[in-house]
Amino acid sequence: MGSARANGGSAAGSVDTLVVEREGHGTIAVTGPDARAWLNGLVTCELGTLALGAGAWGLLLTKQGKIVTDFEVVVGASALFLSVAEPRRARLLEVLDRHLIMEDVELTDRSDELGWLVLHGARAAEVAREVALAHGAEAGAVDWTGRGGAAMVAPRASLSALLESLGARAVRRASPGEWEALRIECGVPEFGKDYDDGDKPHEASLERRAVAWGKGCYLGQEVVYMQDVRGRVRRRVSALALGGASPPARGASVIGPAGAEVGRVTSSAWSERLGQAVALAMMQTSALVPGAALTVDGAAARPLEPASSPAATRP
Repeated sequence: MGSARANGGSAAGSVDTLVVEREGHGTIAVTGPDARAWLNGLVTCELGTLALGAGAWGLLLTKQGKIVTDFEVVVGASALFLSVAEPRRARLLEVLDRHLIMEDVELTDRSDELGWLVLHGARAAEVAREVALAHGAEAGAVDWTGRGGAAMVAPRASLSALLESLGARAVRRASPGEWEALRIECGVPEFGKDYDDGDKPHEASLERRAVAWGKGCYLGQEVVYMQDVRGRVRRRVSALALGGASPPARGASVIGPAGAEVGRVTSSAWSERLGQAVALAMMQTSALVPGAALTVDGAAARPLEPASSPAATRP
């Protein structure tokens, strides 16, 4: 893979606020008197205490604690709106529908009608609320990167007007390459690329970002809790800063001090802020020690410490 520098603008790590259009994401609306309590009993994020206009990043797991998909949720006036990557939309609907028994809840696929924008930066939540209010959209604070963030859901026909209003408030539209660099630098994994449905939250490095440790029971909770208590995680997605001139190809080997493979690159990009390539890799946890001599394609590599969500920290 060649060097993927962002085209113009400030470095991804130094801009105030960026907006990314969530192309390829579907929308599921959850409505009904029992909607919030029912969904809260299934997913890893805390929905019971979210106010109108709030948001969260969460996971739906199997009983065995494996990830079905990640999603964002925004609490709207008429529904809980879930954003999910298109390849996982049908699977999410299937699993949720299977757990509907006697609850007064309706699941509606509104993917054709509604689209999503996500904002990243210190002003993201404030600006998203202002613009959503002005345009009749829904928004909620969701922090993927540890630098602040928000999700906005609106009719697809309104997205251009929303982007224009955001631009008038000094929110810059990020290129796909710029967002890729930011998410990798911040250790934000992507389903189907950095992890999949064979992985658990700890392996995807999402246990401190998309899991609310203070909430009650949810699907797969016991497995997640026991893995955290025992600390037996043999591999996990980790962010690496690389000394090479170009981002390595997906699947490139991460070599440890003894010359053996200790991981494989799952995503890579060029970070303007760091002035070097960055990557996410599925790594053996035994290799993630301070000062470990790691290399990728012959270039030195060092682990980056990703941000965590304080709300997701286990007491």
